[in-house]
Amino acid sequence: MRGLATVARWEALVFLAGCFVVLAWKFMRGRNPFHQLLSGDRADGTVYLSSGRIQLLLVTTVFSVQYVRQLFHATGVFPHLWAGYLWALAGSQALYLLGKTHAIIFNSSIFHRTKGDPERRDS
Repeated sequence: MRGLATVARWEALVFLAGCFVVLAWKFMRGRNPFHQLLSGDRADGTVYLSSGRIQLLLVTTVFSVQYVRQLFHATGVFPHLWAGYLWALAGSQALYLLGKTHAIIFNSSIFHRTKGDPERRDS
C-alpha cells in the first residue's frame, strides 16, 4: 500500500509539472491561455473586469492551496475538510451564480443582440 501511495504522489507531481510546462511554453510563445479570464462582456459589446469572477477565482484558489497543503502533510488519509472552507466556497459560487442570473435576466446579450448581429431583432 505504501508503494501505491508513492506512485500516486509521483503521478500527481508529474501531472502538475507537465501542466506548468505547457502553460509556460504558451506564455513564452505569446499565446496567453488566460486571455480575458477575468473579464466579461455586456449586451452593448463593451468588455469589463468581472468582480464576480475575481472573487470566485480568489476563494477557489485559497481553498485549493489550503487543501493541497493539508493533503501533503497528511499521511495515509485524506485531510479533514473544515466546514468553514466549504461554506466559503459554496457562498462564493452562489454569489457568482446570482450575479450571472441577474445579468441574464436584466441585461443579457442573449436577449439583446449587439449591433451588426444578423440575429438582432429590432422592434
